[in-house]
Amino acid sequence: MDPILFIHGFGSNDKQYQPIIRYLEQKGIENFYEFIYDSSVGLHPIKTIAKELSEYISENVKEENINIIGISQGGIIALTYLKFYKNKNIKKLFTLCSPHKGSRLAKLLNLPGVIDLRPNSQLLKELETFAQSEKIDMYSVYTPFDLMIFPGWNGRPKYGKKKIILAPAHPVAFFWPATKKFIYKNLFEK
Repeated sequence: MDPILFIHGFGSNDKQYQPIIRYLEQKGIENFYEFIYDSSVGLHPIKTIAKELSEYISENVKEENINIIGISQGGIIALTYLKFYKNKNIKKLFTLCSPHKGSRLAKLLNLPGVIDLRPNSQLLKELETFAQSEKIDMYSVYTPFDLMIFPGWNGRPKYGKKKIILAPAHPVAFFWPATKKFIYKNLFEK
């Protein structure tokens, strides 16, 4: 099994995806990497964080192939890495409640890392075009009840395999049973 690299979301840390790691460990998967970045204030543009991700992967990931699970903003960071800085073969990309079409809440903060997450931002437009043209093996989970990615449908990309879940809120969706099952099932799908 190729290793899995986790990327947390805005204002979060590695605790955000620990329930998923525990679930996968119970299923016998044990090879994980964790990219932890300063996401507390949104001072850094997504491209800057994606470049840091590229450096982290170069320095820490020895395997040639990896899978990535990006949570919320972490999914957008992963896509940005794939477009601008890719240095490994990414087998599969999972995005969990990532604002593929932006979030109206991002209009509330005028910070570089948040501006990138606004609906119709230049970065999100570039990523959509890139993902559609590259045919990335991508899997996305989203919930219509997501109030962080407002409206919740903005977490549904135009590309890749999608799973709608009825989790009642953004942070609950990450460890929702259907989310964990979707990840596990699709990690092994050819």
